Amino acid sequence: MTEFDKMDQQAGGPAPGRLPLWSRVGYLVRRLHQIHNAIFVEECKQFGITPVQYGLLTALHYYPGSDQVNLGREVGVDRTNVADVLERLSERGLVRRERSQRDRRSMIAFLTPAGEEVHEQARVCMMKAQERLLAPLAPPFHPAFLAVLTQLVEGNSQFVPSESGFEVERRRREKMLSPQRDAVAAKSDPESGAAEEEPPARRRRRKAAVSRDD
Repeated sequence: MTEFDKMDQQAGGPAPGRLPLWSRVGYLVRRLHQIHNAIFVEECKQFGITPVQYGLLTALHYYPGSDQVNLGREVGVDRTNVADVLERLSERGLVRRERSQRDRRSMIAFLTPAGEEVHEQARVCMMKAQERLLAPLAPPFHPAFLAVLTQLVEGNSQFVPSESGFEVERRRREKMLSPQRDAVAAKSDPESGAAEEEPPARRRRRKAAVSRDD
């Protein structure tokens, strides 16, 4: 028996006939997330809306005029993805965006009347999806299950960076590429003060030409 097998046994072990994956919390959470998405999309198909989209509609219903950073923090989505989702909702006429009066670099968003209507009408379908997800549990266990999930999310929130992994990785790549960009800019900008290094062959030809002119 390997060390990994011992760890799976210590975690409770899977039911007979199942892979050790079924004793791993991360695997089960991911599977449950997939199941929830499938149920939600099925229940809300008449609105053509996803869980993330409905989450953003909900956030804007309670916090109109939020920017992408705060929306991403509330819904738990990378702010770049928030921008993409907001664009799709805007194209459907459910969200309107405008420049923030406090920070002209920032875009804020509001629900349109159509967005408010979809948010309200889809609430029944969303609640039905929640009920279907919890149906395998006896009703008395529903509050305890939600309480445990909330405790796990809040108790582990310190391990999630203020910026998502996508944003952190993007900034890391930009930092790595910045010296290359500076070098390219210096070559293309004669006033930058940074001279382009001349290849040896070209330098020899230039000196030879200067000698002939002299």
